[in-house]
Amino acid sequence: MYPRSNARVRRIAPAWDFVGEAETGAALVQQLTEARFLAAFCCAVYCQHDPKLVCATAAQWLYEYFGYRRAHFLFIDAELESVSFRPGSGTETKGGAGVLPASAAEIRKSCFSFSRSLRELGGEIPVTLPRGLGSLHIVEAAQGRRDPSAAFLQSIADCLGSALEKALDHKRLQQLSLRDGLTGLLNRRAFEELLVIEEGRRDAPLHSLIMIDIDNFKAINDRFGHPAGDQVIAGVGGVIGAALRGADLATRYGGEEFAVLLPGTTEAEAYAVAERIRSRIVSLKFNFFSHTVQVTASLGLASRCAKQECSLRELLALADGSLYQAKRSGKNTTLIHRGEVHRLY
Repeated sequence: MYPRSNARVRRIAPAWDFVGEAETGAALVQQLTEARFLAAFCCAVYCQHDPKLVCATAAQWLYEYFGYRRAHFLFIDAELESVSFRPGSGTETKGGAGVLPASAAEIRKSCFSFSRSLRELGGEIPVTLPRGLGSLHIVEAAQGRRDPSAAFLQSIADCLGSALEKALDHKRLQQLSLRDGLTGLLNRRAFEELLVIEEGRRDAPLHSLIMIDIDNFKAINDRFGHPAGDQVIAGVGGVIGAALRGADLATRYGGEEFAVLLPGTTEAEAYAVAERIRSRIVSLKFNFFSHTVQVTASLGLASRCAKQECSLRELLALADGSLYQAKRSGKNTTLIHRGEVHRLY
């Protein structure tokens, strides 16, 4: 009797072992799949140097793995722009996901409308990014992809967070290389490169250029010292930047001289901008060693209606000529170049 029952135990035991082995095998397959995905995912996002491209690349790979309906990147950091992705719209990618730019408020509203029902159904996968960057929400992942391991999601978060921080650092360094450290305006090298880009645009022959020079700047330096001169340059640079419109480009061209490119701007419109800058500079007041100092500036303006008239570099030289004509005409004025004639409006 005992041997027979023992035989039954031996026959049943392998069946239970087989179930355990199957479950272990499935877990190992999932771990291997996740590991392979993470290796490719991290390599892809780390190759990008722009935060927007980091998000776009991440969205492509996440769509390929999860098959989501939407992926929301919600950022707390002010340097990062929140963005949403969904399949089959906007820019096509190998994963079929298209970019849908959206404000943080719009994305949060969209997330809120899905939130409770999707969480109850397991249809939303939230991922918290490290170091307070924000969060990623994968909405309505495909069946079979809704139960990723916690370690897998954490690895995605860590990789994405590190890639975004690297891209932000690269962006900051790039901006430093393009910006004047004292005023925050473009530096001369960046401005001249942008002139070449603007010249190459077929649809933008209409341009105006303003050259600006602070009057009697050497006297300020000589009387109050170079730190005082730096304050004046920074103050005038701030006024110029605040007076511009969205597409306008301003640079500290050298020393106390500035240049402003106004794409698609007529002579009359450019003169209005120049006068706005000049009047705001006049309103600036500085206090050095109990002395109140008011500064003024001279401005030269040149415009073209067609590329055949002159290149942008030639237009810059014409505006510079008008500037020195304004200096000789008494300063604190805006002069416009028109042929051989320099005149006021």
